Amino acid sequence: MSPSIPLLVNRMHHITLEWAVLSQSLSQTLSPQQGTKAPGAIRIGRDAARCDVVLKHPDPTIEKTVSGLHVEIFFDPQTNSFCLRNLTRDRQPPQQPNPAVVDGQSVIAQEVPLHAGSQIKLGKMTVTVKAAEVEKPQSMAQRQTQPPDLRYALKCSNVREPHFWPLDYQKLTCEICGRAILGATLIFEDP
Repeated sequence: MSPSIPLLVNRMHHITLEWAVLSQSLSQTLSPQQGTKAPGAIRIGRDAARCDVVLKHPDPTIEKTVSGLHVEIFFDPQTNSFCLRNLTRDRQPPQQPNPAVVDGQSVIAQEVPLHAGSQIKLGKMTVTVKAAEVEKPQSMAQRQTQPPDLRYALKCSNVREPHFWPLDYQKLTCEICGRAILGATLIFEDP
């Protein structure tokens, strides 16, 4: 059985990471928009104060190969995918960058896309992307222009083309048009 660490999951895009410590499999599902230490990013490393995914290992010779703040995963709306960047790239001498290896490619200065099945090696530890779920912008926009099949929903203040969101939507503005989300819930009549 794999212990799971619960975090808020954004309905539009989230990523599930899995790694092993000795014979124990660990996993975590995260969204860069909610519940992370650096808004818009999921940070991975050894330092629990700065990282959302903390890689610990009982063998210090393995654990110390992972930097305190090693990499971050972010969602790139241009490519509609998750990407990874190495946060050790700007280290000043005498320290050297600690490369990450994504699907066999060494990552220091560049940003690389991730997908389900991607292998991320940080020192002697490996994190696997088990799932990377994103919603296409067009389908999201089309779906949100119609009221959901619920009696209650949140609505943006766009008078010409309002967008509807579930009650657990936590942003103050509409992700489609940028207008304010109305504070009150709306009641829809049953058809």
